[in-house]
Parts: sequence; structure tokens; C-alpha cells
Amino acid sequence: MFKRVAALTGVILLCMLYITALVAALIGSEFSGKILMVALISTVVVPVMIHLLLMMNNARKGRSFMDETYSYKEKKDE
Repeated sequence: MFKRVAALTGVILLCMLYITALVAALIGSEFSGKILMVALISTVVVPVMIHLLLMMNNARKGRSFMDETYSYKEKKDE
């Protein structure tokens, strides 16, 4: 469940950034180029941060930090 919430949060954040960049470009804001650069950089940074968060969560639970980070099956104990 935690993995899905983290992934959905990342998707929503990236969508909001791109929508903000699009709206800023359409209204002719002087900051539209900077907002687009933030959105492009966040395209890489946000998934990396989510991956690190999931790795730390696995380490906190006593598992290896690379154990099933992106498993498709939910475990019974989670």
C-alpha cells in the first residue's frame, strides 16, 4: 500500500508541475522557461527520491534495501 501511495504522489506532483508549466507558457509569464526547467529536472529527481524512500522503508523493516522494491504482489504482513 505504501508503494502505491508513494508512486501516486509522484505522478500527481509531476502532472501538477507540467500543468503549471503549460499554463505559465500559455499566459506568457516571464518565468515560464524556469518553471519548465524545474518540471524537467523533477522528472528525474522525483522518481529517484521515491526509490530512495522505498529503499529506506525496506531497511527500516529489517529487509535488505533492495528486496522487492517494486514487487507486484502485496505481502500479507504489510
